[in-house]
Amino acid sequence: MRSRLSALQPSSSSSSVATARNLRSIATPADPMDETASLMLRRGMPPLENLIPGHEVTLRWTETDPSHPALDVLVRTVALTDDAQEAGDLTPFLMHPGSAGTWTWTSTLPSDLRTAYQLCPVRDFSLRGSNPEGDQWLRVLAAGVPDPNSPAHLPPGTVWGNPGPASILELPAALPQPWVAKRPGVRRGSLTRVELGASVIHVWTPDTDRPPTDLPLVISFDGASWLRADISTTFANLVADHAVPPFVAVLIESINGSAERGPERIRSLTHPDQFVAFVLGDLLPYLRTAHPATDDPTRTVLAGQSLGGLAAAHVAAVAPDQVGWVIGQSAALWWPGDDVGGISGAAVIAAYEAPIARSTKFFLTKFFLEAGSEEGDLLKANHRFHDVLQTAGHAVSFREYCGGHDYTCWQGGLADGIIAALHQPV
Repeated sequence: MRSRLSALQPSSSSSSVATARNLRSIATPADPMDETASLMLRRGMPPLENLIPGHEVTLRWTETDPSHPALDVLVRTVALTDDAQEAGDLTPFLMHPGSAGTWTWTSTLPSDLRTAYQLCPVRDFSLRGSNPEGDQWLRVLAAGVPDPNSPAHLPPGTVWGNPGPASILELPAALPQPWVAKRPGVRRGSLTRVELGASVIHVWTPDTDRPPTDLPLVISFDGASWLRADISTTFANLVADHAVPPFVAVLIESINGSAERGPERIRSLTHPDQFVAFVLGDLLPYLRTAHPATDDPTRTVLAGQSLGGLAAAHVAAVAPDQVGWVIGQSAALWWPGDDVGGISGAAVIAAYEAPIARSTKFFLTKFFLEAGSEEGDLLKANHRFHDVLQTAGHAVSFREYCGGHDYTCWQGGLADGIIAALHQPV
């Protein structure tokens, strides 16, 4: 499967860059570009040279430590640069030095790209003619900072390899994300932290005029990352726009005390004695008694990203009478498993290969799946899962977005998945 990386071409163009001020000047009622320019400004995009498909994007950075100047500056995009490092050539992502400590990078990017990115000044070694690996690559990633010229940021802790915030590059043809930003006047709902034994969840309930009852239920793994990304704003906007009916949302922060990252997280999302036992034995019974959440599986949605997507698919396979909808975002269906009781991607896919018997069609799980164009084997595994689900008789939608393993993409995809699961036609 061809990566969209091949669409990226370094540019030596010296033409002038369209600044935010320039974009405002062309956003006139008589100009056919005005809507695009206005949209770009609202999204806080970096300067663009063109407003047509196949965009030249120019980024700039100025030295912040003249006493220890950078030898190179890497443009680290989650969608593209990480793949280039694995392929052994970071050259297309190195900024070019100028005078007075300025650095510039101009490249042509796919017009539908959305990605988190950081600028990584490398001060103790050069990246030219070499490809950092292991600890050296981690040092490069850790040096990343947001683009000072772009106000659109992901919060700290949502980009692999770097604990800080990241900027967002969002080109005009990227999938729309109309529910992500805060809006004045939207009722925010309430978010409550709950401890269930050693596990921690956060329950979002909408602010409605009437006492809620029997509401649809949306549950997602990796809740700590979603909390940082302020996903409850998306929930509130969906309800305010009547895109979906009011619903209860649950963000799972920790299962049996598991850490947010590392081996504990992996075990909590790949060993059924952890995540299946928690969701079916603890979480659902609690929610259906302590909150106005439905017990109808057709209105019970389990969402997950990466390993969380793998876990969600497994839960639905073993308990379709409890979970009737799965939102899988970049589900780690490539996961090889382990020899101590963990699931594998191949085993999860195989669990859905048998055609659905007529007697079990009442518990027919439905799926919303998405994965990024730059996700390699993960993308291939998701295509295979989609084909298996279709053949077996499950209702499934799958889309491939231009991007990578990235909350910048997933935050819009989660909203679209919730709409797919809960939308009620008028």
